[in-house]
Amino acid sequence: MDAPAEIGFGQLLLGGIGFMLFSAGALVMFVVLYQKRLLQQQLLQRSAEATYQQQLVAAIVEAQERERERIGRDLHDGIGSSVAAAKMLISRILTNGGSGDSSNLLVLVDEVITSAAQEVRNVSHTLYPAVLSRFGLAAALQYLVDICNEMGTLAIEIEIDYPRPVPLAQELALYRICQELINNALKHAEGATRLRIELLHRGTLLTLSVADNGCGFSTDMLGGVGAQAANAGVGLRSIAVRVQMLQAKLHHHSVPGQGSRIAVELQVPELVQQAQAAG
Repeated sequence: MDAPAEIGFGQLLLGGIGFMLFSAGALVMFVVLYQKRLLQQQLLQRSAEATYQQQLVAAIVEAQERERERIGRDLHDGIGSSVAAAKMLISRILTNGGSGDSSNLLVLVDEVITSAAQEVRNVSHTLYPAVLSRFGLAAALQYLVDICNEMGTLAIEIEIDYPRPVPLAQELALYRICQELINNALKHAEGATRLRIELLHRGTLLTLSVADNGCGFSTDMLGGVGAQAANAGVGLRSIAVRVQMLQAKLHHHSVPGQGSRIAVELQVPELVQQAQAAG
């Protein structure tokens, strides 16, 4: 009478063991497949990061080459021309000897040399704004606006609320972004009569914005780095690179014919900590 019960128990035991082995095998297979997929995702992510880094380096090199080309052009067209003119005037003075024209020529030489000195200061300020390291971002932006207003190309106004300075490296990046945005507006904002720059600290955000009342442009021109920015100009790509390096956010609003506004929002740890302490 006990045999059927023993057989039933044995079958049940074997069935349980078989089910456990099947479950263990399925679990092992699931873990293997999951690990394989996870590894593939990690490889894809690393590949994407490597591609992004290559695009970032390429954009930086491109911006540097463009800057060198511009500086070389400024040296040749500005300072080179002034030095050549001064040399020609001095030659005329030497040729004329002590004639009455010499005094007038000396005045011209003085004017040309003064102009060349101003060109040197402008190029030096472009390479590295000394006022930034000495007096900070607010003073550097104000100085930049004053220089642009002296040119008379476009009326520029600026509003600054910048009570707590950020590190110099971040200030330099923000300054270069503003400089590039101004240059972009001067070159491409057709019909613009004014430009407004804002450097404002609101809450935990430091926002730098540049707005014009010109023709505007399609926001598709402002992409990311690399292929996404293929239609953007070099200047806009260099802005995108600096924004990425700052780990900031780039916002742009532009409608063709209605002007444009580009803003960079930076959440700086120093400002966050002080805001939390104040709260």
